[in-house]
Amino acid sequence: MRQPRFSVLCIAFSTFVLALAAPMLTAAQVPNVTLRGFVVDAETGQPLRGANVVVQQVEADPSPTGVAAGNNGFFRLSGLSPGRYTLNVSFVGYQTRRDTLQLSGEEPRVTRTVELRAAEQTLDNVVVTRKGEGATTQEAGRQQIAPEDLARVPTPSVSGDLAGYLQSMPGIVSVGDQGGQLFIRGGTPDQNLILMDKMQVFRPFHVVGFYSTFPQELISDAEIYAGGFPAQYSGRLSSVIDVQMRGGNREHLEAAVTASPLMTGLRAEGPLTDDGVSLLASTRFSQIERTAPTLLGQEQPLRFNDQFVKLQNTFETGRCGLTGLHTYDRGLIDPASSDVFQWSNYAIGGRCTGVSPGSSALLDVSLNTSYVQNAVGKSSDPEREANLFDLATKIDISRPLGTLGDIQGGLRLHLYEMSYALGEKFQGFEAGNEDWISVNGYLEGTFPLGSTVELQPGLAVTIPFDFGLTLEPRLRASWQPFGNEQQELNAAVGYYRQTVVGLTDERDLGSVFTAWVPAPLNQNRPSALHAILGWRQQIGPVGLTVEGYYKDLGNLAVPAWSPVARFTTELASAEGTSYGADVRVEFQRGSLYTYLSYGYTWTRYTATQENFGTWFNTAVQNYHPPHDRRHEVNAVVSTDLGVAVADLRWQMGSGLPYTKPFGFDSFLRLRELTESPQAYGTPRLLYEKPYRARLPVYHRLDVSVKRTFEWDAAALTLKGGTINLYDRQNLFYFDLFTQRRVDQLPLVPYVALKIEI
Repeated sequence: MRQPRFSVLCIAFSTFVLALAAPMLTAAQVPNVTLRGFVVDAETGQPLRGANVVVQQVEADPSPTGVAAGNNGFFRLSGLSPGRYTLNVSFVGYQTRRDTLQLSGEEPRVTRTVELRAAEQTLDNVVVTRKGEGATTQEAGRQQIAPEDLARVPTPSVSGDLAGYLQSMPGIVSVGDQGGQLFIRGGTPDQNLILMDKMQVFRPFHVVGFYSTFPQELISDAEIYAGGFPAQYSGRLSSVIDVQMRGGNREHLEAAVTASPLMTGLRAEGPLTDDGVSLLASTRFSQIERTAPTLLGQEQPLRFNDQFVKLQNTFETGRCGLTGLHTYDRGLIDPASSDVFQWSNYAIGGRCTGVSPGSSALLDVSLNTSYVQNAVGKSSDPEREANLFDLATKIDISRPLGTLGDIQGGLRLHLYEMSYALGEKFQGFEAGNEDWISVNGYLEGTFPLGSTVELQPGLAVTIPFDFGLTLEPRLRASWQPFGNEQQELNAAVGYYRQTVVGLTDERDLGSVFTAWVPAPLNQNRPSALHAILGWRQQIGPVGLTVEGYYKDLGNLAVPAWSPVARFTTELASAEGTSYGADVRVEFQRGSLYTYLSYGYTWTRYTATQENFGTWFNTAVQNYHPPHDRRHEVNAVVSTDLGVAVADLRWQMGSGLPYTKPFGFDSFLRLRELTESPQAYGTPRLLYEKPYRARLPVYHRLDVSVKRTFEWDAAALTLKGGTINLYDRQNLFYFDLFTQRRVDQLPLVPYVALKIEI
């Protein structure tokens, strides 16, 4: 009986979306002329978000009209009278483009792609913050990140990496240098939606925590929502990491080789045709397994590699790209254990963004597929395996509403195939295969109220197979009380549901194995309610952001606790609450950049489990999960010393929760007593209530110094640095079952180089 109802809902919703899209795809009656187009990098064709586009009519109107390019580098200026105009396009770090335009009025829509070239006065050793970007331009959980931002955080490689940068943000918890797990504002890793060119990547962070599939030299920009994300994103409870990868150089061939004690890599790019088609390809391989015995004086059985390729074609009315990715990670998270963790990603997708001559709409269409597999146990014969395949198609349509604002809508179709073989680890989920269909749609708008208030209401609609239709309202808002961008109050509120969840055993943070399954409890999906309120202030070179947030979580699948150490996991339902505040201060003058942040987070789960009553006199337990880091401090300093650029990052985090043992008993089987009346049984460790103790405080200092030597046809970059400079013995995790301590990496000195041709 579910299939007919599902079909009717799909047809009804599709009709609704088509009704919305129809007026967007037809020519609108515009009394004047609309100038629109894209602002892109002349070499790579990548969009330059935030570029300023200003036009001024030469004869009649002395006052200029301007707009900032949006996420796709897209700009639109409506209501222009026919005539001759001057066009000025500028962007930080690029040469300003000046041109003249003759708008005759015979064409109601004129499309221009503007290509900007990097400024010749190289800002080689000066880090520039673009308009709308930076650590203190946070807006209700949202932050834009440029590649230059990643370079400020020391990483044992020549260039920066998104993984290291994210770990410097307040409210984001990484449990250690190994495992590739990120917990964002109380959420778990499976609650993070991570996109590369609009396709999902389920495990993008490598087993060595400094690295991800998003290195500085490959990304165009990134957008991070730590909560309160708009309606265009759905299917996750906690956060969104939306990364756009750059295209290859369209004008000439380039190649680069990088080498360091932890990783080596090769990158090549260049034009394939004369009409804007380019190729970018990269491959990287870890070296820590080979170098650790000499460099660290101990073995580190960790290995990873990744391969990335992108074909891109940029043309007057838009661009199309084809992106491919493969990653592989393997290692012993605990060198004393025999459990080998391994995972890999495969992803390929095509995406086109553009406008048509007869429409006022901007279209963004993509088709992609992602596959992730992970296992634990012996490499040749793993004890547990889990795989997830996702085939997705998406369409987004945005259209201006004149002076009223903009409206955007879209449709998503996901086909999931999940398989898992978990042995006896998760009771009730030993082995299985699941096929899943999910239809997601959304409608949202951006509406200015006067010159100081902007509202972004939205509604996400989810129709997953075998579950009922869900409406998820969202609202983001901003207010500039003094009428300028230097001060802004922003807020966000929204409701979120998640259908496909990742099962993991949170009792032991040393485990990074995840099994993806449909919502496993009572046919109810996990849910979350977000609320965010923040203030942003700019005072000369000093930026300040203060933001508070609240998350109410429902129907979470958590392990059923037992005071007896056991290796099987039974799931139970829990409610959760997470709230906190971030404070960020940023200073930039010339080549000196400093950043200081403090994050406070409080997360608690309430679980009802029958076995609690046997040991703890109540079936209801309140506990703080193992990623509940109460206090977090980060400091980043980057400066040009004249002969080199120096970067420093210090981080401190309060101890994570863990469960203490309180005693031992003997487990005696009746058969043993019959065979040997004097048998003492098997010793057994007993635990107190879950997560009532805290691990030691974590803190670490990383430093690096980098210099680039340039010649006519080549460049050499040398970088030296140290991770964990004062050799702090930081605890990675405490094994609950064996009572063993596992530490994070000790002092790691390194020298890295990059040769570019």
